[in-house]
Amino acid sequence: MTDTPYSKLCEGIPSVIRNSQAKPKTVRPKRLWNRHRGQNLVELVLTLPFVVVMLFFIIELGRAWMVYEGAKMAARDGAYTASIYHNAKTGQTQLDNKLSAAGLTVKTATVSQVPNQHAYQADVTVTFSPFFGSLSIPTLSGPISIIPSQFDVTYKAITDVSVY
Repeated sequence: MTDTPYSKLCEGIPSVIRNSQAKPKTVRPKRLWNRHRGQNLVELVLTLPFVVVMLFFIIELGRAWMVYEGAKMAARDGAYTASIYHNAKTGQTQLDNKLSAAGLTVKTATVSQVPNQHAYQADVTVTFSPFFGSLSIPTLSGPISIIPSQFDVTYKAITDVSVY
């Protein structure tokens, strides 16, 4: 074998094939790179308030739904117990126990027999207080309330027919 220099051997081969490991570099002028430097921070600042408001709205909606479901379950259980034992007082006791176990603020809760039927109904009204209750926007004519400080959640007329 003859001692020929490496450059002589690779003379006819294009440089792309010869340096297949080398990746082409993209060169960006420094002044263009500096213009995009704070773009992510600006986008975060513009979108973060909307994301946080949506997150709090979803949490509040979930809490309101939980209060509604607690009132519904207690009312159904009270009417069912009254129809099983044929006694509205027993149903009222069960209704009160379920509402206190759920930790709800009760406004009204009654179990009664439907007139002229062997059925019982339960009417429940509980008070829900949002985390951000009485949130308002100040205006020249006075504050405008966006979210009330509390509102009632009602579940009415749950009937359960008892069979003799």
